[in-house]
Amino acid sequence: MTASISDPVHDVVDARFALLPYIDELRSAERLSRRLGFAVRPRRVRVKPGQSAIVAWRREVAGHLGEFADWGFTAVLTSPDKLANARRRAARNKQELTIHEAAEPQSAGATGAVLVSGGVLADPRIGKHVARTLDHLRGDLRIIGYNPARRLLLKHTPADGAPEFVRIAADSQIHLAEAADRWQRAQLPSLPVEFVGGRETATRSPWWGTGDLGDRPDPNVAEEVGVIIAELHRSGVPDNGGEPAESVGASAEADRALGSPLDQLETISRSLVRLLPEREADIVGLLSELSRRLGSRRGFGPNRRLGPKRELREIHGDLSPDQVLLANSECRIIDLDRSGYGAIGMDLGRWIAACRVDSRLHELERPFIDGYRSAGGEETDLGAWTAWAMLVAGLEPWRNCSESWRDETMRIIDLAGTALEENAPTTEVGS
Repeated sequence: MTASISDPVHDVVDARFALLPYIDELRSAERLSRRLGFAVRPRRVRVKPGQSAIVAWRREVAGHLGEFADWGFTAVLTSPDKLANARRRAARNKQELTIHEAAEPQSAGATGAVLVSGGVLADPRIGKHVARTLDHLRGDLRIIGYNPARRLLLKHTPADGAPEFVRIAADSQIHLAEAADRWQRAQLPSLPVEFVGGRETATRSPWWGTGDLGDRPDPNVAEEVGVIIAELHRSGVPDNGGEPAESVGASAEADRALGSPLDQLETISRSLVRLLPEREADIVGLLSELSRRLGSRRGFGPNRRLGPKRELREIHGDLSPDQVLLANSECRIIDLDRSGYGAIGMDLGRWIAACRVDSRLHELERPFIDGYRSAGGEETDLGAWTAWAMLVAGLEPWRNCSESWRDETMRIIDLAGTALEENAPTTEVGS
């Protein structure tokens, strides 16, 4: 029987990982509800070890207080300055923060840590952007996703118009709008993106389709997606004709180059080891083998950064079946906010990993790869990239506050090991 998330052993693991007090409460529905005085379910936690932690929650009994009263956050702040700034930002939107408790200086090594809660409009990073965006939206609003201090997702149905999807983020969404424009110009099936109220942090798109491929698996659509992604991957970094980058204004192109997948993997692996010290040998072994197999690819330079421009391709960056919307026989690929120039294996590995981790999606793996290859998609080390994608997603069960996160994450680690045992193709990227 899986242990309860509130068991003392898990509290110790959580605290060791986060280096913060109260972290066990943020992920426990029972303890968080006790703090707040009403029943909630934690939805998504974000942690900067030793600095801060924040969890999004939703009331278990929702609807009667209004959409925005049903959602909120609870956070661990580690300095008086952070608390003062959070209070000031909340006050600008006529919101209040509830201060639950201040930790003792020796608690989990954090000095002056404070546990606070507030509503979405009091969110320390996106609250002001939400308030400004709401001034431009009239009609019915429904929250469909909340990643605290990062983004809020809404379904907006105007009184006199068609429903739309609204994304409100902490940072500029220019890159998302530019990616959507590139896909539209390349005639790749996605959705247009426009800014709301002239603010670069809020975007809108049509509310399209009747569901996504993650909920309604269809091998035929998966094959079509493979063809689409092969077309996308044919786009490389534009040649500047031999001119120095500075003379052609190539900084915008450089901004679209994604960071090193191996650096990302190392960061996640350190966190996995802290959460699951009993699997350290397995995690370190996988990291070592992936560094060898992916670090030697032609797409990486001597410092394990993504290498020469000719090796990079336009990629989706977060490809999975739930990013594919469906309507009859048509599809649209969405969530292009991680789009940029990178290794094609990042897209292929993420798709395969999603299909293997979720048993409902197994039937979508092979048709996708068949479609990709039939459209001339390049070969790469699918086993290594699948293992990479699994490991970089290994923290998701913990971040999503799953009570069975230990079992889920250990299964992901095992799946990564199995994927890595697969033979690498003889043809390398770009050969």
